[in-house]
Amino acid sequence: MSAVEEGGQLPHRIELLVRHAYVITVDEAGRIFADGAIAIDRGRIVAVGDDAAIAARYQAARTIDAHGAPAHPGFVECHLHASFQTFRGALPDQLRETDAFDTFESVFFNTVTDEEEYLAVLLASMEMIRNGTTCFLEAGTVLAPAEAARAAERVGIRAVISDAFIWDQPQGMAQGMMGGAADPACPGCQAAARAHPVLRRAPRTREEALARMGGELHRNADADALVTGHIAILGLGTASETLMMEAKARADAAGVVLNLHQSYSPADTDADRRRFGGKDPLVHLAEVGFLDGNVTFGHANHLTDAECDAIVEHGPSLAWAPAASMMWGHGGSIHGRHAELWRRGANIALGSDSANWSNDFDLWRQANLAVLSARDSHGDRTYLIAEDGLQMATSAGARAAGMADRIGSIEVGKRADIVIHTLNRPEMIPTTNMIRNLFYSSRSKSVHTVIVDGKVVMDEGRLMGLDEAEALAEINKAAMAMLARMGKTIEPNQVARPGRQV
Repeated sequence: MSAVEEGGQLPHRIELLVRHAYVITVDEAGRIFADGAIAIDRGRIVAVGDDAAIAARYQAARTIDAHGAPAHPGFVECHLHASFQTFRGALPDQLRETDAFDTFESVFFNTVTDEEEYLAVLLASMEMIRNGTTCFLEAGTVLAPAEAARAAERVGIRAVISDAFIWDQPQGMAQGMMGGAADPACPGCQAAARAHPVLRRAPRTREEALARMGGELHRNADADALVTGHIAILGLGTASETLMMEAKARADAAGVVLNLHQSYSPADTDADRRRFGGKDPLVHLAEVGFLDGNVTFGHANHLTDAECDAIVEHGPSLAWAPAASMMWGHGGSIHGRHAELWRRGANIALGSDSANWSNDFDLWRQANLAVLSARDSHGDRTYLIAEDGLQMATSAGARAAGMADRIGSIEVGKRADIVIHTLNRPEMIPTTNMIRNLFYSSRSKSVHTVIVDGKVVMDEGRLMGLDEAEALAEINKAAMAMLARMGKTIEPNQVARPGRQV
């Protein structure tokens, strides 16, 4: 091929060119380039289109040949507790969810060091990159956000972080056990909830919470920063309406997302209904001006018809975490309204929750479960399709994380967060339909090369910038030492199975 374009102009010099890819743009037009190319320079996408046309216009310092494999926008993880990785798998199946905070989570937060949180987020980030996730919205539970930022930057993943445990009624952590101050339906709820453990490094009062709220927003001074800040409150009955409205005001002023848990279980949903005077929680929040397009609710498994109407009208995002509901048997995949809301035009993103709720950080798994469970619960093979799941994990996720102007699709001007797969997997053959093969067959198994902000952070299956084997050994050693300090002996599953012998 000539080094001179038609018309005598020299090709533009750029940093990176991806060639011969099946480019799934996930742009508004849903464009796909069967033999496509993506030109990248200074972290941004400068051109996307047919390979021959793009290759004629650009000369790159490095060229990646995808050999016909799919390339798509990096996935955006929208509900993640990144520091729980160091006790993944520690909760036995017989543990009641209502005991999880007392027996494990509170002990963890009162034991973990900053360095251990760094290692946990490092592990989470490595796992996400390997599975094709290039950005995560942290749920506001990393006690040392600076360590989360350091870990994300080392791996090269994009992160949107916040201050930890912004709450002013932490006794609400006892999901659904805390009624209002004068709740006649549950006169003993306050006392029972206050008997639960205290997190020593979390705010104790509204004043403390307000003083910390927004502490990570300084990261947004650099519009191109890999790690940025947002506002998070924990939710689940732990924030007064006063604190919630102040968080909304600060998120509005900063132009960022406000992120919180909402309507996860029947217990916390009912507790919210009681404290809001018997009104459906999201109906009440709409009436007071809280429900808005920059609010992202984690879970939202239990919604009424009126709440669904309010979501469609006011435009908040929901981070659907199907595996987290399934793990604890909440029924969100059976009677949840996420798929219905998606079909009505609401913004539904995806989340993995934590290392003991869905136990892995693989949005391909979440997307697949979302689509298949929706079909099953509605008795309709077409209720959601593969393209729906792909869009939830990319462009919808970008919007839920407050990043829709920067990531979520392969378009000129957006940051280059791109995942390239390989066809050298049995699940990708024959090359009939790339999207269906990806979504139903290979999922994250075929993730081969990952680009974040224009930099190759995983090259043909090898993480860049760190010795993965050494890091994993260090993390495992630290996790075992931490569990020992917590006084935890990991129990096997001990659930009776009458009529069956093991």
